[in-house]
Amino acid sequence: MLPCAAQEPPKNPMASPNERLSQTVVARLAAEDQPACVAVGIVGPAARTAIACTNSAGKLTIDPDSIFEIGSFSKVMTGVLLANMIERGEVKLTDPISKYAPAGSKLPTRGGREITLGDLVSHRSSLPRVPPNFKPTNLSNPYKGFDSKALYEGLAQTELTADIGTRQEYSNFGFMLLSDLLGRAGGKRFDELLAERIFKVLEMTSTGVVLPAEVEKRFVQGHAAGYTPVPMWDIDPALAGAGGIRSSLVDMMRFADAAVGRRTLGLGKTFDASLVPLIDNSEGTSTLFAWGMRRRGVGRLIFHNGQTGGMRSMVVVNPDNGTGAVVLTDSVVSFEDLAFYLVDASMPLKLKREEITLDDKVLDEYVGTYQLTPEFALRIFREGSRLLVQATGQSALPMFAEAQDRFFLKLVDAQLTFRRDAKGRVISVVLHQGGRDLPGPRTTPARGS
Repeated sequence: MLPCAAQEPPKNPMASPNERLSQTVVARLAAEDQPACVAVGIVGPAARTAIACTNSAGKLTIDPDSIFEIGSFSKVMTGVLLANMIERGEVKLTDPISKYAPAGSKLPTRGGREITLGDLVSHRSSLPRVPPNFKPTNLSNPYKGFDSKALYEGLAQTELTADIGTRQEYSNFGFMLLSDLLGRAGGKRFDELLAERIFKVLEMTSTGVVLPAEVEKRFVQGHAAGYTPVPMWDIDPALAGAGGIRSSLVDMMRFADAAVGRRTLGLGKTFDASLVPLIDNSEGTSTLFAWGMRRRGVGRLIFHNGQTGGMRSMVVVNPDNGTGAVVLTDSVVSFEDLAFYLVDASMPLKLKREEITLDDKVLDEYVGTYQLTPEFALRIFREGSRLLVQATGQSALPMFAEAQDRFFLKLVDAQLTFRRDAKGRVISVVLHQGGRDLPGPRTTPARGS
């Protein structure tokens, strides 16, 4: 199955821009099987917002000032702070972490090379996804109680398994460390420094890690799969650049507006610097200061997502035409495709898919491991009469058949197409996600071969 063409939502030629945005959001919600509410904003010559829910989510209770967890989009804000500190001459990308870590800290090295700030912000530190001593006792609030002391204890226990700077491996550990180091370099706790340098300048009064009581009253209830209410995550303010920031749609639009150069309030050079590629991939996704970037016909699409136990965020900006989109969700259901579509209408928008039932013997034919890149594989396995897929470093998700050899996921907008050899044995898979096709061979033998 090839990626779907962009779905064109119904349009009324007499509708206003706000009405057209609402029509697009409603059309996208109609394609969603899981309950969710979304807060959507477009930045550009005229700002627009739309807030809506699937019918199964119940009564709409959020507004543009409601406070969401933005998860890993916090990493982008950390990258912007790093760019600002470089602009001020306070730090350099080439600075080793030992320059700012507490005296006497045992820090991992490999081949005589130290990890640098540039390695951390580009995910090339070779640090694992989480610290080796990160063992949550409460999975509904996994980061609670993990502080700077535990962070440096984890660093002391870490043995790097790859040379620093030679490969990318997404690391929350690395951004927790980067947050702590920037705070130490700036003489303030990370969240206070970020608020002073970025949020206050951009007038983002409803954004931060620790928010005033009157702002906390606007917190949105997050939901896990099945729209089960879950608590917000607590991440230590000194380490919160990995995913602990909360914000509103209004404030996130202010941040996106600054990123496209429309309303920078003195931070123009900082944002420009944060959009410089640190790893440039002309054919795929480049890495900037935590941002990802893809080159498209409309210009550079620069983006990052975020997820916590009960919420998702996605921001896509195009600084070449001054437009951007923010999508905040009160559940773990992904609406990343909507953010891309609003900035580049040639990107695919999720279609309504119909599930069919396949015989258990047919499902067995897909079970195995598929290697999509040297560092990224899909493990497909059966639980009863259903298939699940587990990507490297991620949780397992159920797969749903729409035809023999064609499956889709409901919690994220992704599809899988399986290929067979001349004897009818499944030999490979293609992952369709975000407008890209990623093929990979089966690395375990097909049953009966």
